Amino acid sequence: MDYYFVYSSGGGGGDWNGIDRVFKKHMPIHFKKNLLIKFGDIYFNHKGSKKLLKQKNWDTIDNARDWLINNTGDSYLNNTSDLIMDVGTTKIVNYVDFHNPNFTVDQIINEFDRLVDSEDILEKYAEVIFKSKIDNAITFDIPNPFKIRNQGGNAIRNIFNDPGCKSLLTDKCVKYANKTYKLLGNKSDQLLTILPAFLSDSEIKIYLKRLVYKPKKIAIGALIEMRKDQEFTDTLLRLDSALILKNYSKVHFLGCGGLKKARLIKNTLGNHSNFSVDNTTAYNRSFDGNTRGTAQSCYIDYLNNNQIRITPSTKGEILKIHSITNSNIKHFSDKEMKEIINSVLEHQSQNSSTTTYDNRAKLAIHNFDVFKDNAD
Repeated sequence: MDYYFVYSSGGGGGDWNGIDRVFKKHMPIHFKKNLLIKFGDIYFNHKGSKKLLKQKNWDTIDNARDWLINNTGDSYLNNTSDLIMDVGTTKIVNYVDFHNPNFTVDQIINEFDRLVDSEDILEKYAEVIFKSKIDNAITFDIPNPFKIRNQGGNAIRNIFNDPGCKSLLTDKCVKYANKTYKLLGNKSDQLLTILPAFLSDSEIKIYLKRLVYKPKKIAIGALIEMRKDQEFTDTLLRLDSALILKNYSKVHFLGCGGLKKARLIKNTLGNHSNFSVDNTTAYNRSFDGNTRGTAQSCYIDYLNNNQIRITPSTKGEILKIHSITNSNIKHFSDKEMKEIINSVLEHQSQNSSTTTYDNRAKLAIHNFDVFKDNAD
């Protein structure tokens, strides 16, 4: 089962360009080959902006691969075939909700739909897929942004918690998949058709019948909402029974959750070569620390997958664990990890700098690599 690095650039997700600065030298080849980028990161503004679209990017960028190479300075990415283009439509949901705080759920969905149509967003998406040599492009959905946190660390409200909106959300998924398929024409084999995990067996059958094509690749979405392990496992088994997942050329589990959830997929369904997974827990734990020292980043260890908060008192324990980890497994050497941990501690002691941000980005790479090792 392949594990994908979720690329982020710029602000908090990219740790203020730290990911871009360390990418070429420090990113493992595995992640240069298995990389997920988001259309919304390139073209959509954050929720508080007056306009949804980043107009300059919209007008001047039509090749996401070139955009990625320009950001990272890494021409190796010209050869990456396993590049997934995710949609990044959480930004649209948050934008609509922010500017229309009194909207009902149906109004949010319909305004999302109006923006997609009026701004020709699917047309742009198809153009970018063509010109970027994208082999795996996920079809559009309207995601629930409940897991996104604001700058104060508080969870944003669960917008789509009303079961009554499920039918309308599904209608839009079908609409967007069919339109993207038609826009791509003979390149439609690149589509990873989104299928929300909350659908029942009968709803899955209806969903597939409503598509004007037969999907060869599937992206399983909304798994993060299956909070309990048993619910998560039951959902996986139900999806496999309804879809026979081994028959698809690719099945990608979007934002599946933490290490335990990635392991549950492998242990429940099998470690199949057509399966792949991503999540952003590795980012979250790496960037948890703040400059005031009231929150600490985490080192995740290869041996037991433990998450250890980085403090002066845990530094020795972390470095000892890293030193006894097989050198064939760990991506960063003992010397490099010592520099990373020291720098993270500086960052958490009101001594942040470009160097500390770069080392937090390296910590994220390490933590992602632990996830990859767990998924293998």
